[in-house]
Amino acid sequence: MNTKKQPINQNTYVLVVDDDEGVCEFFQDLYDEMDIKVDVVTSGVAGLNSANTGDYKLIFLDINLGDISGLDVLEGIRKADKQVKIIMISGYLTEANIERALKAGADGYLYKPLQVRDIIAQTFKHVAVNELRNPGLLHL
Repeated sequence: MNTKKQPINQNTYVLVVDDDEGVCEFFQDLYDEMDIKVDVVTSGVAGLNSANTGDYKLIFLDINLGDISGLDVLEGIRKADKQVKIIMISGYLTEANIERALKAGADGYLYKPLQVRDIIAQTFKHVAVNELRNPGLLHL
């Protein structure tokens, strides 16, 4: 029995967990342009809660969060959900952090400053477009 709840916004498929509000706005603007619903949270605790109660296809997760480590959030998400795709993001990715993230189940990583092309490439590498777009929207 699936006990997951709906995401914060109906038909949301992407979650961004980053304590930098500018990064969150960047993702919101980008995904709005792509007709993809995105939820953003600015703490690791909120990210873990959202990931474990929502039905996301893709999560972008900052390693350096203000309250807890993104690597700890990653490990917590993986205990409950082995299917969701998780991309780690950070301006301070070290070889040790990358290795730990990949061993814990991360599907990839991006360096800050983030580039639109890299986000789009990671998005469509890991999730089919038709799984992300809002089915209620008409695409011409």
